[in-house]
Order: sequence, then C-alpha cells, then structure tokens
Amino acid sequence: MNSAPARGDGVGLEINDSLIRGVRLGGDVDGRVAAAAERSIRLHDDDDAVDALVRLRAELGPSTAPTRLATFPKHAMIQRIDITGRAGPDLNTLRSRLHRLNQIDSTIVVEDGPRRWLLLIRWNAVAMRRLEDLAERAGFVDVTVEPSPLATARIAGAGTRHLTRLVAPGDAHHSIVSNRLPVCALSTDATGIAAPDLFVSDVDVTLALFDDFMNEASLAETMGRVHERAAAQRSVDEHLGPATLELDLVGDLYPPFPDHDQRSPRRQAVALGAAVGAAGLAGPMRPVDMMITGVSVDDRFDRPWAIETIPASAPQISATPATRPSRRRRRLRRG
Repeated sequence: MNSAPARGDGVGLEINDSLIRGVRLGGDVDGRVAAAAERSIRLHDDDDAVDALVRLRAELGPSTAPTRLATFPKHAMIQRIDITGRAGPDLNTLRSRLHRLNQIDSTIVVEDGPRRWLLLIRWNAVAMRRLEDLAERAGFVDVTVEPSPLATARIAGAGTRHLTRLVAPGDAHHSIVSNRLPVCALSTDATGIAAPDLFVSDVDVTLALFDDFMNEASLAETMGRVHERAAAQRSVDEHLGPATLELDLVGDLYPPFPDHDQRSPRRQAVALGAAVGAAGLAGPMRPVDMMITGVSVDDRFDRPWAIETIPASAPQISATPATRPSRRRRRLRRG
C-alpha cells in the first residue's frame, strides 16, 4: 500500500438505495483504471451498508487515495445562478436566503472561464453526511460527497449538452451540461429502458432559458422539452447502428468494455467521474457546502454551562435563625 497517494490516485463511488459501484484510479496504471467493482446494498440499514462498503473496498484493493462519493436521490434538484464578481459575505447572505425560502441546503462554487456559478443543490444534507460517515467507517479515506450529474459531466465529451443516467430500475435522472459542468438536473422517468446505462446527446440547448432561478415545476417542463428532443435524436442514431459510449478520462479515452463487464462504461460512468475528481485530474474543485442546522441546547440537555457561568463550588446556604413561633411548633411536634 502506498503511504502517500500521488496526483492521479483516487477512488470514485456511485451509490443509491440498492447498489454501489466503485472505481479506483492509479496514476502509475496503464489506462488509469486499476480496479472496478459493484455490489448490492441496503442503504437504510447502517450495518448492512457498512458491510457492503467494506466488501467493495476489498474488491477495489487497498488504497490511501481520497474518495469521492456521487449520488443523486429521487426528488433531488440542481440549478445554477451567476455569481461572477460577488464577494464572500454576499454569497453567505445569498445561501441563507435560498435555504430559508427554497429549502436549498447545499451549494458549490464552480468556475467556467471568466464566469463563476453557484450550483444550487436540493437534497437531504443530513443524509449526505451520513453517507460520508458510512464510507469512512468502511475504511475509505478523505470521503467527500457530490451530486452524480457533476461527476458524470466531468468525463463527458466537450460537446455534450444532455445526459440521461439510468442508475437502476426505477432510478434515473437527466441533466443539461455546458463545458463539462451541469446547468441543471432532475430525476426523470425511465420506464421500459434497461439499466444501468448512460445516454449522451449533443442536442442544441438554449442555455439562456436556465439563467434565472425556476420552481421545480417550471424547471421540469423546460428540461422535459430538451429531454424529448434528445430522445428523438437518439432514436434516429440507433437506426444508423449501435451507439458506442465514449468517456474522456482527462485526455484518455476509456476502453469500450462490454456491457456485462463490471468495468463497462455504461455501468461505471458516474464512479469514473467521481474518481477523476478525487484524483485531482479535473482541476480545482471546491467541496459541497452544506447548511446543516445544529441541535440547540434546551431543556432536554443537562448542560447549563453551555449558556451560563456555573461557579466551581455550590454556594453555601446560611441557616435562617429560628423565631419564637417556629421553636414553639417544634416543641409541640416533639411532644
């Protein structure tokens, strides 16, 4: 085992309620991919989840490289807003307002040339911290979590505009991409399509439609029209011959392993993107900022020192001198 990971070493994981996929990259490995694996998981059970993660880590091989965990639960959402030129205090105020008014508890700053964008992520931040904790309990190192559309966009071709990811039966999401960064993402219906898979499209998209913040219904309607055009384009392409999924590992074309192979690009696309981010091959990436409300001190906790000063020793209570009526009552009680 390497005592210190080098640039190019990284572990990427894709996880949902029923399965987990993983890829380990090695900077000194021909083709970069050192190992790939897939296991079933029961994510709602902590013990079972840790056991599945331990077994997956054993299949990937020992590594001290950082780990990036990608996931996109049902009902999750991504949008972006332009923050070019905004300073830190202004961003903190913006985050607080989005959290208060729109229940957006996670954000990440990304840079696209001269412009800076704030990706707005609506998911359960507490559940995301739980995933990080489970992975670290299983032995993975330096675990961070990110949305799957961000990981997938990282290894898609430069001309990619629309991605549809089928994680497992009944679990799919699609995203609109620009310059290898997600513009927006939502869950989608993939009934009748075999999973796992990844559909990549270069369909034309008017990105200006997504410059302003939209409620989820409006976002779903606008993205749905792009999804329909991408599906129509895919249908035409399929008549011309079987499609080949090409993934770009930062200049290295990922090998076209067959679909039944655990290293298949259709299986490991998200894990590969996460691993590229963990390995530091995709440029500087800021972590996801999560606004998790802490538990305040109240009557359920016997911790008065948290809110007031407590003297080192208990104060001495002086005895009150007995009065004549009280002495008379004591004598009557003794009698």
